[in-house]
Amino acid sequence: MTNLEKAHEINRILMRKLDSVCKEYGVTYYYDSGSLIGAVRHHDFIPWDDDIDIAFTREQYNKLLAIPKEAWGDDFELVKVKDLVPGSFFDFPTRLVYLGDSVPLQSYDKVKEHVPEKYKDKLVLDCFILDNAYDSKFKQTILRMRLTFIYGQCMGHRDSIDYSEFGTITGCGVRFFAAIGKYKSLDKLREKYDRVSQSVKDGTQHYFYSNYPMPELKKWVKKEWYDGTVPLKVGEDYFECPRDYDSVLRACYGDYMQLPPEEERQPYHIIPDNE
Repeated sequence: MTNLEKAHEINRILMRKLDSVCKEYGVTYYYDSGSLIGAVRHHDFIPWDDDIDIAFTREQYNKLLAIPKEAWGDDFELVKVKDLVPGSFFDFPTRLVYLGDSVPLQSYDKVKEHVPEKYKDKLVLDCFILDNAYDSKFKQTILRMRLTFIYGQCMGHRDSIDYSEFGTITGCGVRFFAAIGKYKSLDKLREKYDRVSQSVKDGTQHYFYSNYPMPELKKWVKKEWYDGTVPLKVGEDYFECPRDYDSVLRACYGDYMQLPPEEERQPYHIIPDNE
């Protein structure tokens, strides 16, 4: 079994557990991002993808956090990122970790000195939050800029930063805000980020993914697309997807049915077998 095949096997275990526990406790989730593309385009995982992304509205996310630890069993932990990578900044999503098996990972290379031993080489399922967004694109852009500034400061608490991931202008901004942020409390920055993420009052017609990676904060979706779920086939399973998944994917990815260039069809989190 290759590392990618093993990752797919573990991802099915993770997703089946999440689906089962969420249904038991009345928590609504949405299959999301590349996972959702896989369900629609491939009726399975994207063949080269190696992780699972799930979205929750803020209300449902809070219900997820309230599920008792015992409900997950011995092989799973729902872990906030501050506990997954204590003392350093990785990002913001909470993860469902599978402790029952391992696969070589490169996910934590930027913070590897801070990952507890029990989480090393353990695949996770990412939990993203749909928070209220402004209906005005201008106001939403200002909100996104505020979050980006806080995110940049949090990166001052990362072991290393690969500035080649960013464009020239964004890279300069990251350098500046990271230099400021390393002198601030990471816990305080996280609290501020969470507070600003939830600053838009209910009653708007849009969501945004508030704990996505920094470049993806621009995704802006209509609430009506998430008005209910539909089950879509993923291999031998069926998982819950946004009711209007086509509109979600087109807004976020454009022509998502078009395959990317062959050189981009690579796993992102695991270490390939040839390395």
